[in-house]
Amino acid sequence: MSDTTSIELTSTNTKVPLSPDTASDVSPATASKSKSKKKESVAMLKLFRFATPLERLQIIIASICSAGSGALLPASIIIYGAFISNVTTFLDDYNALLNATYPVIHTMTYLGTAILVASYISNCLWIMTGESQTRRIRTLYLHGVLRQDMSWFDTATEGSLNTRLATDTQIIQDGISEKFGRFIMSVSQFITGFVVAFVQGWRLAIVMFAATPFMFIVGGLMGHFTTKYTSASQDAYAQAGTIAENAFNSIRTIYSFNLERRFLNRYKKELDKAFSSGLKRATVSGLGMAASMSSMLCIYALTLWYGSTLVIKDQLTGPTVFIVLLSMILGSVGLFTFPISLAAISAAQGSAYRMFAVIDRVPAIDVDAKEGVVLDSINGDIEFKNVMFSYPTRPGVTILDNLSLKILRGMTIAFVGPSGSGKSTTIQLMQRLYDPLSGSICLDGHDIKTLNVKSLRQNIGIVQQEPTLFNLSIRENILLGCDKEVSDEDLISACQEANCHTFISQLPDGYNTLVGEHGGMLSGGQKQRIAIARAILKSPSILLLDEATSALDTQSERLVQSALDKASSSRTTIVVAHRLSTIKNADLIVVLDHGRIVEQGKHDDLLERHCFYADLVNKQMITDATEDSVMSNDTEALLLEREKLDMQKQAQVIKDEVVLDLSQTNTFTYRDHKKILDIKDDSPANIAHTTAAYDLKLKTLKEEKEKVEKQSPPFKKVFMQMRPEWKYLATGVLSATIAGAVYPIYAFLLSRVVTILSLPGVDISPGPMQGVNLYAFCFFMLAVASFVGYGGQNFSFELAGEFYTRRLRGELFAAFLRQEVGYYDQPENTAGALTTRLAVDTRNVNEMITKSWGDATQLIATVTVGLVIAFVHSWALTLILLLMSPFIIIATAYETSIHRGFEDKTQKANSLSGEVGGEAIREVRTIASLNKQSYFENRFFQTTENPHKLTQRKAYLSSIGFALNRGIGLYTNAVSFYAGMRLIVNGTISFPQMFTTMTVMISTSENIGNSSVFASTFSKAGYSALATFAVLERQPKIDPQLEGIEPANGTIDGDIGFKDVHFRYPARPDVDIFKGEFNLHANSGQTIAIVGPSGCGKSTTISMLQRWYDAQSGSVTLDSSNVKSYTLGNLRSHMAIVIQEPVLFDMSIIDNIRFGVDDGIEVTQQEIEDACKAANIHEFISGLPDGYNTKVGSKGSQLSGGQKQRVSIARALIRKPKVLLLDEATSALDSDSERLVQQALDNILEEGGRTTITIAHRLSTIQNSDLICVVKDGRVVEQGSHQYLLSLNGIYSELVREQSLKTL
Repeated sequence: MSDTTSIELTSTNTKVPLSPDTASDVSPATASKSKSKKKESVAMLKLFRFATPLERLQIIIASICSAGSGALLPASIIIYGAFISNVTTFLDDYNALLNATYPVIHTMTYLGTAILVASYISNCLWIMTGESQTRRIRTLYLHGVLRQDMSWFDTATEGSLNTRLATDTQIIQDGISEKFGRFIMSVSQFITGFVVAFVQGWRLAIVMFAATPFMFIVGGLMGHFTTKYTSASQDAYAQAGTIAENAFNSIRTIYSFNLERRFLNRYKKELDKAFSSGLKRATVSGLGMAASMSSMLCIYALTLWYGSTLVIKDQLTGPTVFIVLLSMILGSVGLFTFPISLAAISAAQGSAYRMFAVIDRVPAIDVDAKEGVVLDSINGDIEFKNVMFSYPTRPGVTILDNLSLKILRGMTIAFVGPSGSGKSTTIQLMQRLYDPLSGSICLDGHDIKTLNVKSLRQNIGIVQQEPTLFNLSIRENILLGCDKEVSDEDLISACQEANCHTFISQLPDGYNTLVGEHGGMLSGGQKQRIAIARAILKSPSILLLDEATSALDTQSERLVQSALDKASSSRTTIVVAHRLSTIKNADLIVVLDHGRIVEQGKHDDLLERHCFYADLVNKQMITDATEDSVMSNDTEALLLEREKLDMQKQAQVIKDEVVLDLSQTNTFTYRDHKKILDIKDDSPANIAHTTAAYDLKLKTLKEEKEKVEKQSPPFKKVFMQMRPEWKYLATGVLSATIAGAVYPIYAFLLSRVVTILSLPGVDISPGPMQGVNLYAFCFFMLAVASFVGYGGQNFSFELAGEFYTRRLRGELFAAFLRQEVGYYDQPENTAGALTTRLAVDTRNVNEMITKSWGDATQLIATVTVGLVIAFVHSWALTLILLLMSPFIIIATAYETSIHRGFEDKTQKANSLSGEVGGEAIREVRTIASLNKQSYFENRFFQTTENPHKLTQRKAYLSSIGFALNRGIGLYTNAVSFYAGMRLIVNGTISFPQMFTTMTVMISTSENIGNSSVFASTFSKAGYSALATFAVLERQPKIDPQLEGIEPANGTIDGDIGFKDVHFRYPARPDVDIFKGEFNLHANSGQTIAIVGPSGCGKSTTISMLQRWYDAQSGSVTLDSSNVKSYTLGNLRSHMAIVIQEPVLFDMSIIDNIRFGVDDGIEVTQQEIEDACKAANIHEFISGLPDGYNTKVGSKGSQLSGGQKQRVSIARALIRKPKVLLLDEATSALDSDSERLVQQALDNILEEGGRTTITIAHRLSTIQNSDLICVVKDGRVVEQGSHQYLLSLNGIYSELVREQSLKTL
């Protein structure tokens, strides 16, 4: 088995030693600042630092074979020269002529075979070793990312880490695979050519060599600037990828605030930066190619003239001039192709610098470190000693201020206080996601900095506000909490303790049910209980609960809280809570404010003090709640039974969605319920079953691929879309035609000169513009033509490509932003997959025209001109040589077809593995808390197994075509030698005719082989083009461009109606959310609260008002007009939404708030501040060092949950909507902020006459609503005011009793 099937990731050190000269502390931020100090690239040989010993041996063999393949071609010129010499010597003796040429023909055949074998071995090994190393680098890069501490992510400036993982590794693979082999081949060909030339005729060779430095300079400058501008372009595209990824991850917020155009403009701004670099690269490419080709032909002109003088002086013979010239030409061709390969290698060096810096970086908090104390047992005594802490991005803002606190083992301690007071920070410090600036945190008397990080985290269980489940089965998600062998009995016991066994058992596949991306197949309460089971299974000594129930409805909260109470009974527990009902039984309640402890004690003691805590409790009271006792165990059992019945209704549907055809995969057999799972060993073999979601997608994509293969590439569509670039394309085609004619004409001129120099008795230089002098001048004119042709072709097509790529990326991104929300619910349209398609597909489509057209035009011109010259000189020999053409075509077509077959498969397979890597990077905090970095690295590694095998097969098969292409030239020479001799002996043709025909045909054939690469490029672009145009031409089911009524802002009343609504989510077409009986009416200015259990359809009402989805039947109206009759953007402009999980973008606070108003509407600083004051966030923002210009970080990571929510509320308020939609808008706020924000919202609603729809689990926030609607079983079962519903003593009354804090 290959070494690539296993990988050791115990640290950044792989099985090969890491380079000591690579900075270990290079972060993305510092890397970008060190450009002036250090060249941002690795040494060429360091590209192979992650090769195993076996691969290094293979690389050495491949290098030798590449060098041999390159050297044999110019060496064969000696044989060629011997043939000419023999022919010209024995022209008068045909028998001697045949005897003299047979050995030469045999030698040529042997050389052809040697080149064929060497080319096959080298190409095969380069592809295989390149793929294996790249696979390892991908996994190590992911390991390097997951290894980093959280401060690195907070300050990262690397752009999209997912984009780096997808594109930079591809660039590295290009540089260490076939391109590196071509590089060695070019160098070998160059050196051998020059050696042969100097040995055969040093006088002539030295003249040619004198001009070589100029070509070196041109090639070097071309490589340098190409690398520079390619790197700049890649950086801009990475930033564009970040913007796109943020948009796809936050698509509902984008749509709600009509941000599509603004994000498109931000995206285009980055594309403009990439275009600017691309324009410079096109200029360098055009000038570089023009200068290289023209200077080469000028050197030929000089050489032929000087060679003729040496022949006249009898210092050289004609065949020797030919050998020197042709070997120098082949050496120069090696030099000419050298920059092309070098550019790919240089780009790889630049990409490797960025990736290797991440791989090598040793974070201050290193989970890989073997050092540190590993405690045999942990009691759970915790002490915070004078802890000071500020986040790295806001060093001037103190989060914890001299915090000191002792927690005895077995205690349950609760942190409460206003948002931003440092509650959640204590949780993060306890896990060592960050370290204190000063002071210490001790566990059982040991400073946690002295403990082994992995061992520490293994003894800590955490349940967060937003539970993170991975796209695996329920069983696998729960087992992530443990690092030892777990039986089914232990698994079920943990789930029973977490109150989730009942609902899991009702699923068709039970514990083997896939939870979907982000756990989307489950409700919030179900996800939370699975997260608790995961924590329980870990049997941690310390349990951390960070807002574990704040986002749940009452029923789910009760079940989850019961599970938490059981879980925390026997271990040290730290709880962060806003819902004070959940922590009343804590052994110690600590009230924090601005990072200081302002009060601490037990619940009853703190109430008696009538201070901070008592005030928080009073704010959470629900008025007129009855004094019933807290729910009994019987009630809990009743809730579980109710959930069981609900699950039974959905069981068949879930079964239909997650059934896998496991017969086509080698994954874990899900039906084996009795299997004992052992995930201690995270090797690929043991985690193979974790790729279930990947296998399901692969099967779906296979079916899609079969459909796509029946379609032809949309060449015409691409061509028509490039109409603005037609002038560049026309210039490029004309230039390519000139460039294509250069080589056949050059071959013709060369053959004429050699004939003159070789035949005895011919006057070599009869006059200034006659004989060799004339042809030398023709060579000079050909150099001028080549400057125009090659320069024009490269510049024109590169320029057209840059224009088109910029436009196509923008159009594709705009097309994505036009799709309905349901499009993003489809499993194949994850944010990672769409970002990858933006990066890869657009580049491939661009090459369909810009690369293929130039190559194809050049090929046609070469063939046409070459055949005309050859037929004019000898139609018989031309026809004989044409018999070799099928072999050339077959070899090329075979290589192309292999490339085409594998490009598509590998591209899609890599896209899927990118999703797995993207999920790991996105949920890095959870993975760090679970200590499961190596598990996800190996899971990622496992998903690359399929593309890895595909590439290995490609190596074996495509190398056949490559080898045939390399060897066919010498076989053609052998045939032409023999056929030419026979025709001369028969008297059919003369030597000049034979030599001209042969030289032109051989040159033409070689250029056919070189130009035919366009077919591979074209085929690779075909699938990408089909996929791209499928999106561009897709008609959204909810079309934002469809015009409708457009009432001006402020002119609508805000009446809302739902009538006989029947609704199903597109992703679950068999599950009825509303069954045609949902009716609701809200008058303008009213505040409507919708309450009910999870999954009843509360949030669905907001989704339909926003037209994220449309109802199957019935109507949703705004001001008595169906929402479908509005222009989509206008409809949403009348509304503002605040969702449960606030979405902020990686910009400043003020820019995030400005996103609340539609594009083109200006807001003053005073209006922004007023909105922030209303949302109770102005004072906090003003206290920041940069105030409103403070960056919020990726996903708002630099703000607490409550701060993010208040900024998002300010964003909604500045919109001044007629309809305000609050979907759990205050769930993430502490009691103090919640009350202030609620009062502000109420005041604003009264003043503005807005209609408000509120979705709430915390009933204290909606008791003053004009109308409260209780939704159950897809319809409104109770509605009325708070007091009226309490008097009914029905469902709402029961919910209130469960949440009331008067019972405390």
